[in-house]
Amino acid sequence: MSDAVERFIKQQYKVVLGLGHPKRVEGLMRIASVFARRQKGRIVAVSVVTVPEGVDLEEGAEYADPEALQQAEEMVQRAQDFGAELGIAVDPLVEFAYDIPTGISEVCERYQAEMVLLGFSPPEDASGDAEVPARITEEVACMAGPSLAIVALPEGDERARMLIPVTDALDPRVIRDLTKIVAIFGGADITFIGLVEKGLSEEEFEARSAELRAKIEGVEFEEIECVDLDAREASHCLFGAEARQMSGETHDAAFILRARV
Repeated sequence: MSDAVERFIKQQYKVVLGLGHPKRVEGLMRIASVFARRQKGRIVAVSVVTVPEGVDLEEGAEYADPEALQQAEEMVQRAQDFGAELGIAVDPLVEFAYDIPTGISEVCERYQAEMVLLGFSPPEDASGDAEVPARITEEVACMAGPSLAIVALPEGDERARMLIPVTDALDPRVIRDLTKIVAIFGGADITFIGLVEKGLSEEEFEARSAELRAKIEGVEFEEIECVDLDAREASHCLFGAEARQMSGETHDAAFILRARV
């Protein structure tokens, strides 16, 4: 690869797509391709394979579970092949890490990603650690760089569901691209969560809340409802438990804005 080509790829808009479930590869790729295509960018399809603490990550293949490694390799290859069908450049990547959130974060930093797309796994469907989705979203949402979207793919007649943390990192282009993503599924339920730094005064909190709300104004919604996160039971809110964990130790959730599109 020439230096010119390497510089071009480095400057491209990049969407990091985290893959953990073989059945969701193509659905998530369709969504990631919308973000990448609009910006004339590329997708980094990554599957994180965990290894024991303390081992040399550069030799991760020697310590990884063989079945997990094979599944990861098959998923990223499938993403690359499907990307070719969609006409989108895909970089397949198996990342070795001590835990999944760290692996995703390191890939985002290394590739200087503008966007992260993760699939949501409810606890009863999560393999292994049921808290993995929440831990991933909390760590990635608190990163300073990329925007983040979490999606639950529809099954049967269900509507697609998306969770968008609203922070300074949220690129307005992500909001604009939602209409195209929604068109893929013929409608979707979208939940925006305003994340505000902890420790602000009441006046500062209100000002930051208003500033973040302004990022999502102008989007066409069929139905819209805005509620205070703390005033609502998690069971009544899409991704409610993950939203609370996403606030974590560094952020307060200023609002939930639920939209039916």
